[in-house]
Amino acid sequence: MVVNVVAWLCIHLGVSSLVSVVPDAFVNAFAGIYRVKRWESQDKVYERLGVKKWKDRLPEARKWFRREKSAAHLRRSSQWERFEKQTNRSELSHWMQMLAAPFFFLFNPPWAGWIMVAYALLFNLPFIIVQRYNRVRLMRMKGRVLKR
Repeated sequence: MVVNVVAWLCIHLGVSSLVSVVPDAFVNAFAGIYRVKRWESQDKVYERLGVKKWKDRLPEARKWFRREKSAAHLRRSSQWERFEKQTNRSELSHWMQMLAAPFFFLFNPPWAGWIMVAYALLFNLPFIIVQRYNRVRLMRMKGRVLKR
C-alpha cells in the first residue's frame, strides 16, 4: 500500500511539474481535448453539478508550480488568453495523470489495480471539471464583451 501512495505522489507531482514547463506547442497539440462541447456551453451541466460551490475546496498546484493567478484576477481581456492557456495546462496534467493508472496492475493484484484506476478517476475528474467549467465561463465572458 505504501508503494501505491508513494507512486501516486510521484506521478501527481512529476506530471504537474513536467506539464508546467513544457512548451506551449506541446500543450496546444492536444487542442481537441480543451474544445468546449456543445452540451457544455448550452446546457447548465456545471451548475447542476454544483461546481461553483465546491471548486474552491480543491487544492491548487498552480501555486506550487507556475505561480499563475486564479480566475478572480480576470478583469481585462488581455488576461483571458493567459488564463485559458493555464486551464489547458492544468486539464492536460490531470488527463496525463490518469493515464498512469494501468501501471499499478504491474505490482498489485487485479482488484487493487482496479482500485487504483478508480482512485485516478475520482481524484482527477473534479479538477478536469473545474478547468472545463472555468473555460466555459471565460467563453461566456468573451461573448458578452464582444456583444458590447
